[in-house]
Amino acid sequence: MSRGDEAALAAEATRVLTAARPGDDEVLAAGVFGLQDLMWAQVGGGTVGALGGDLVAGTAGMAVGAALGGYAAKLAACKAEGITLQLLVAVTPSTIHVLNRDPDGELEPVVASFPRSSTEVQITKFGLSRLVRLHDRDSDVAMTLHGTAAPFLAQSKPDAVVLHLLAASE
Repeated sequence: MSRGDEAALAAEATRVLTAARPGDDEVLAAGVFGLQDLMWAQVGGGTVGALGGDLVAGTAGMAVGAALGGYAAKLAACKAEGITLQLLVAVTPSTIHVLNRDPDGELEPVVASFPRSSTEVQITKFGLSRLVRLHDRDSDVAMTLHGTAAPFLAQSKPDAVVLHLLAASE
């Protein structure tokens, strides 16, 4: 499914939420995000992969090793957390939902839900990325997500709508 189609992402989130939590609010917007900690797993895995690739095949192997090592590290980190590489963030009038994008249905569909009324939202810029820290003051549950503002990526448009709604919660 496309990461840049706002209506399709909202419909996907609605399907997941309807199955998991019948009677939930209307999805105002949905975008594709990732767990922020995965950025660090990618850096670590990419470094190890680059070193191994350089030893085996020189400079070209270094680039391939970095890409494969970073991807493998991200997948391993996701598996350990019980989440998918891509997470769907769905904003409803009352709740911010973080959902797995799991076509096989092997994982829990809802990773976390944050009541908008008690959730502190902090959005920071990191190059063309946006880091979104969600912290529910009532339960003290927190999560930091990574989205994009890169205009050349299709997912930046739906992410921008989600970020706009979350910024209104700040």
